[in-house]
Amino acid sequence: MNKIVLFYLKEIFEMIKKKYVLASLGLSTFLLASCDGENIKEMQSSVSEIDQIHDDIITEINALTDEEAELQTSFDETLKSDEELSTFADGSAPVFENIESRREHLESIKSLDKQFEEQEETLASYEGESLSGEELDGLNSIIDEFSSQLQEFTKEYDASLTSQKDYFTSIAGEKATYDTFSEGISTVNEQQSAMQEDLVTLDETLVSLDTQITEAQEMIETALTENE
Repeated sequence: MNKIVLFYLKEIFEMIKKKYVLASLGLSTFLLASCDGENIKEMQSSVSEIDQIHDDIITEINALTDEEAELQTSFDETLKSDEELSTFADGSAPVFENIESRREHLESIKSLDKQFEEQEETLASYEGESLSGEELDGLNSIIDEFSSQLQEFTKEYDASLTSQKDYFTSIAGEKATYDTFSEGISTVNEQQSAMQEDLVTLDETLVSLDTQITEAQEMIETALTENE
């Protein structure tokens, strides 16, 4: 093969190499742009998860209050059927089952509250321009507020369940008196009243959270439509 042919082959090879390098650079640029782009779908998934957690917490709180409302009936019926109060002494009275059931709902609420944290981190990671960072920060802010209130509520409610269990056990004790009975009832009622006030506060914040979730969902839907 003569030198001229070799020269042209070498030149063609160099041109192919340059084109390949340029194509690779173009592909890299595209990949970088994709990685650095809008992760709107991830935000949509996170907000949907927050919405589900919000709904699940409401379900658990409603179950908690429904069973709480049944406590008085269970107590009254046991007093009528168990004059010796033996079921209070051995822990088999329906009120104890009621207390444990509510404690389970309380643990579910605590678990759901922890799930908020992961979603908050996802929202905080958004660095794009299609969505309002202020809107996402606002959602995180109301979640923080609700979570703080919820933690205080579960802490106080947990303490009230312990007090109720102790009270129902105490009325069957050998040293139990009328004062044990009446003072215990007063304490339980006071705690329940405090819980009701906390629930009102939680309900108000839940409404605000629901509004913020809806606004975030609408914003994301709009952004997805515009980016189609």
